[in-house]
Amino acid sequence: MLRKRSRLIAAPLAAVALSLTIAGYQATAAEPAGPAQKAAAPCLADATTLVGDLDGDGNPDKISDVGLSGTRGTIQWGNEDGSFGEKQYVSKLVGAKAGEGTTAQFADFDKDGTLDMVVNVVKRSEGDDPNTARIAEYRPGPVSRDDLSSPDARHTDIGDMGEAKELRIANYGDDEYPDVAVLNNSGDGNLDRSVRVTEPGKGIGDWNREHDEKYGETGTTPEPPKMPTDGWSHFYERCS
Repeated sequence: MLRKRSRLIAAPLAAVALSLTIAGYQATAAEPAGPAQKAAAPCLADATTLVGDLDGDGNPDKISDVGLSGTRGTIQWGNEDGSFGEKQYVSKLVGAKAGEGTTAQFADFDKDGTLDMVVNVVKRSEGDDPNTARIAEYRPGPVSRDDLSSPDARHTDIGDMGEAKELRIANYGDDEYPDVAVLNNSGDGNLDRSVRVTEPGKGIGDWNREHDEKYGETGTTPEPPKMPTDGWSHFYERCS
């Protein structure tokens, strides 16, 4: 009888606890977005999907990067109820034109809790001579849902010395700040791995000879340099 009575008591208690959990989640979701509401830390839904607040509304957004090369990125904006909207291509959001290639990467580069982005848009060259990027920016979050613009955007030199074919998240210096590896078409059939190391509190830095000699690599179109393949996994854990 004692065991049966314990089970009878435990069942209502479990139901109450579950109700309180749901009520607490709903209360949190119902809070208005603003500076006081901070989203959870970025995490990985899987190896190619980063979840974190990109637009600063306190709701996590979902960023997918199939292949981890920055060339096929999509965004799903998060809703207050925890759901996500339809996939939108990064290239379309940033206004890429016909014949242009878009490469972009996302991470909390400045470690302020909101995701940031690096974006490069360039007309793809048809010969050996690389084209100069039309858009080459580091955009600290939050960014706009409409066009991924940022009031604090600044020019990067990615694309100033070649044509970016890929942007990949990398781990140079073995610290907590994500870096970027660029597969760079420097012309005449040459492909280089050029690096941009993050400066603490400032975001992605520009080309640096010391960093490039230490972490960079030269190659060719038939034999391209090895690019990082671990993506975000160095910096973010799986979502619980």
